[in-house]
Amino acid sequence: MTRGTSSRPHISRRDALLGAASAIPVALLAPAGRAQASQPQPQSQPQPRSDIGVARLQDAVAAADPDGVLVVTRHWVLSAPVVVDRPLTIRFVGGSLSTSRDIDLVVVTASGVTIVDAVLRGSGSDHAGLGRGVHIAGTSARPLRDVHVQGADIRDFPHDGVLLEHCGVFSVADSVIADIGYAGVLMFSCTDGSVLRNRIARITQPAPYPNSYGIEAVRATTTGLVEAPRSARVVIADNHVSDVPAWEGIDTHGGQSIAILRNLVEDCRVGIAVVPSKDESDASATKYAPLDCSVIDNVVRRTTPGPGSGIVVRGAGETVGDDAERANGIVRGNTVTGYGDGDRDGAVLVYLTRDLLVAHNHLPSGVRRGLSLYHSNDAIALVGNRIAGLRKQGSATSVAIDVRATENRGHLMGNHYDGSVEQGAVYGVLCRQTANDLVLVDNDWGATTTAVVAVAGAVVRVREG
Repeated sequence: MTRGTSSRPHISRRDALLGAASAIPVALLAPAGRAQASQPQPQSQPQPRSDIGVARLQDAVAAADPDGVLVVTRHWVLSAPVVVDRPLTIRFVGGSLSTSRDIDLVVVTASGVTIVDAVLRGSGSDHAGLGRGVHIAGTSARPLRDVHVQGADIRDFPHDGVLLEHCGVFSVADSVIADIGYAGVLMFSCTDGSVLRNRIARITQPAPYPNSYGIEAVRATTTGLVEAPRSARVVIADNHVSDVPAWEGIDTHGGQSIAILRNLVEDCRVGIAVVPSKDESDASATKYAPLDCSVIDNVVRRTTPGPGSGIVVRGAGETVGDDAERANGIVRGNTVTGYGDGDRDGAVLVYLTRDLLVAHNHLPSGVRRGLSLYHSNDAIALVGNRIAGLRKQGSATSVAIDVRATENRGHLMGNHYDGSVEQGAVYGVLCRQTANDLVLVDNDWGATTTAVVAVAGAVVRVREG
């Protein structure tokens, strides 16, 4: 994920063919024996324009042909946003935009816009404000499509690096986004897009922001699904997100078919959160669970102990057994290190789910707790997970799989604990409440000091040593 590969402009096959044709002598294009004058003339193509010789960058945008190219070569200091209101490719070649005000530097209001190698600097991330590097501003009535940010360098904005609202077929790729107040990449009601190979660092969360995110795919919570549909079918892959100390590295609230793949998430309070969205009629309650989301092959780690889980999957509802919409999906093949020392936290924490698969995750060097089944997990499957080297938290006994409360039903199969007696007492499974129904099959608790601690009737063990 180097800057050199990210800045390479995309050239379509059509543009390449046009460029090749323009280099051939016209006489050679004419068939033998036919006068050149009889040949149809090629249609004129939009000519690239630059920002040289204009008083305002907005004037250069206004002068650019639709579907054309605008090349930014100068260093612009802006006091108002530049608005891109037509399909256009904006390519930065030695140029940049900066501001000392809390404004959006680039506002996109049209479909078919690509921004390449933008260098954007804001008013700082040490204070709250509505400044953003790029704001792609679709609406529910007029969503935007085919919008892309490629190879950008975006820093020092008080709110977001890139904000996308009501966008489809979009991408944010190969960019550096750092020193941001609220969110590196924030998506509201966005579909069929991708956030790929970005480096996102230092999300500061200045007061009064209650939270902050490296990458977030959400929906507005003040209205229903018609006006604020779920973010859906978004791939968040191969990003490096670090230093979100007060909140979450990668998040979806109520998303559907969000694929979170192969990311490196470091030193965030919570690494990856797949959680519900609020009820539009009651801000104190959640209503829309995350559905069919996948968290696969990520590395989540932190070096400083504290509350928070590495990966969280939570459905809607507020109480044990709540009949609100449940979360489902897959958590597979992740490596999570250094989490687990809050009241119910674990390397992986799950609650209010149905048909959730948590499989083949490697969870080394956690504190007190590996997998945490909090409550209300129906038909859950924990398969082939390996918990290793749990560290003690005070006088509390460490637990590989901790069934914290009630209404947990499902199977634990082929899970394994690695450790040593020097690390203190460790239980394999702890389940101290009766309103659970779990079947344990072929788990290996040989390295624990006590394999299973459970009340009668809550746990059935099959083929366990």
